[in-house]
Amino acid sequence: MGAVGRRKGSLLVLAMLVALVGAGCGSDEPTDTGAQSGGTGLSGLITDGTLTVATELPAPPFWIGEDYDSLTGGFEVDLAKEIAKRLNLGTTKFIEMPFAGLVAGQQCPCDIDLSQVTITDERAKVVQFTEPYFDANQGILVKKGTKVGSLEEAKGLRWGAQINTTGVAYINDKIKPSSEAQVYNTTVDAFTALSAGQIDAVLLDTPIVVGAVKANQVPDGEVVGQFETGEKYGAVLNKDSKNLAAFNQVITTLKSEGFIDQLYKKYFVDPATVPVIS
Repeated sequence: MGAVGRRKGSLLVLAMLVALVGAGCGSDEPTDTGAQSGGTGLSGLITDGTLTVATELPAPPFWIGEDYDSLTGGFEVDLAKEIAKRLNLGTTKFIEMPFAGLVAGQQCPCDIDLSQVTITDERAKVVQFTEPYFDANQGILVKKGTKVGSLEEAKGLRWGAQINTTGVAYINDKIKPSSEAQVYNTTVDAFTALSAGQIDAVLLDTPIVVGAVKANQVPDGEVVGQFETGEKYGAVLNKDSKNLAAFNQVITTLKSEGFIDQLYKKYFVDPATVPVIS
């Protein structure tokens, strides 16, 4: 073989080596989860092809059912399933995430959390919020027979609320009751304390307390009024999630199509039926 032949042979071998090295390097690249999930554009899903949604039960009528595997419906249940459908995910899985830990910035083992979470600047420092999907005020839950007709009357009550909620902040900053408010880890704990007579009233989002009474979570309870706070709920993502834009696009579409309005009419009464306290 002559010099030209040897040169051509060397170039061929070199090209083959480069191709092999390139193939080897490519095998070490991370796989895009979104591509595996039917082209959803999502990345880092807890389980491929599944939308893992967290919340804290019970929370009727946002979540209807005794546990995470036997949910029969609810505003946020239906919303979660529709979001999964729009993102071409075949399965929706529901898991537990304590509310107090969520809004404190604890890492959620989920892709998205729907827990009636009011969007606040303080919370946005430790989690990501989607576009808002629900409006709410602060509702006053009492035992039947207790009257709350004004802010002045509210000051004389023994209040309770769930830890890390906007209800706690409203009691302390706006109502400023004569006795210190009691703070509970869960809504169930607060409702139990009310029924036991340990407190006179619970301050929590109006749709939540109305739903609790309707579901007989507080057999002797009634919602006698609400403070107009103009809060907005957003779904919560972990701070390191890269899927905020994808979820925002779906929520915006569902609002514009009227899907969320239809869900509201399905599960809630007109908030105007609860008198506003000033």
